Amino acid sequence: MRSFFALAICALVLSIAQPSFAQTATAPSPAPFTAPANWVQMPRGFTLTEFKNLWQGAKSGKTRAGIFGQAVLPVPAGFVGAGIAQLKSILSKPSTPPKSKSKSKSKAKAKASVSNQFSASTVPATLCGGKASISTIRFGQGTSAAILEIVVLSKNGLTYASAYARPNGGAANSTIETTMRTSCPLPNGDLADAVPPAGFAPVAKGLEAELAGIWLGNSPWQIIILLQGHGIPSPNSIADMVKPTTVMKNGQMQSRVSVKRVKFCGDAAVPGILVNAQGSVPPGFGISSDLAAVQGTNATYLLWYFHPSDYNDQSAQQSLLTLCGGVPPPESTATPSPSPGKS
Repeated sequence: MRSFFALAICALVLSIAQPSFAQTATAPSPAPFTAPANWVQMPRGFTLTEFKNLWQGAKSGKTRAGIFGQAVLPVPAGFVGAGIAQLKSILSKPSTPPKSKSKSKSKAKAKASVSNQFSASTVPATLCGGKASISTIRFGQGTSAAILEIVVLSKNGLTYASAYARPNGGAANSTIETTMRTSCPLPNGDLADAVPPAGFAPVAKGLEAELAGIWLGNSPWQIIILLQGHGIPSPNSIADMVKPTTVMKNGQMQSRVSVKRVKFCGDAAVPGILVNAQGSVPPGFGISSDLAAVQGTNATYLLWYFHPSDYNDQSAQQSLLTLCGGVPPPESTATPSPSPGKS
C-alpha cells in the first residue's frame, strides 16, 4: 500500500511541475460502484496503470523462446530509467566475493568475470513523437545467458514500457522488436491490443488488468482501489478454491482471511464475494483489507478498501456493496445481504 501513497505524492508534485495528461483528457465514464461521500478520486491521468500484451514463447526443456510484456505507468520515465540503472548495478556485481590470497589478482578476476557475464547499453530515441530510451542488457553465461530489452517512451506525462527477455543464443523475434518500437499511445492513453507472433501465446489467455481508479478518504491510511480485468478467475471459482476462514502465523506476524459469497446489484442478484484480510504485528500495528469482487458483463471488477484495523469507515464498507460490474442496477437499490462485518 505504501506504493500507492508514494504514487499520490509523486502525482501531486508532477501536477505542479508540468501540465498533466489528466487535465486535458476526456473524463472517464462513471465507476461501476458508488464511492463514499467526501472521498476524493484521483485524476485519471494519475491512475492510468495497465498491463497488457503479455506473451510467452514456446518452451524447449527448461528454456523458453522469450517473454514479452507492455505496461502504461503514471510516473515519469525517469523513475523507470532509475530502476533500469539499479538493475544494471545489481547484475554487474559478482554474486560472491572471490577467494584468493592475492587481493589484486582476485579483484582483476572479479572484474573479468563480471565483464564476461554482464553488459548493458542505453541509447536515446524518438518514438511516437516522444522521448524514448532503448536499453539492452546481456547477462549470464552458457545455457543461462539471456538478453533483456526494454523500450521506455515518455508521452503526455505517462510512461509506456515494453520489455522482451529471451535466450542469448537465438535470434530476436522480428515481430516483437517491431511492436516494441511502434506501440504508440491511443487517444485515451491506453496501448492497443496486439496479436502474438507465431510461436508465442498469451501468458494467460485473455489476461489483462487495469487500474480503474483510486479514492482517498479523509482519515490517514484510507484508500479505495478499483481494478478491472479480463481472464481473471471468476469470484465463485476463487471462493471454491479457498477455505471460508484461514488463520496464519509467521513469527510475530499474524493474519486472518475470511471469504463470503454475496449477491450484488440488488434485484439483478449478480454473484460475487467479499473478502476480509487482517494482519497485525506487535506491539499492535494492524492493517485490514476488504475486497468486493464481481463478474461483470464485460470484465471482472475488484474493489479494495485498505484501512488501519482500528479504524473502519462504515461508509466505505457500504460502498463495497454497491459494486455492480457494469450491470445496470434497479432504480431503487436494495442493500445486499450479508453486509461485511466490522474489521
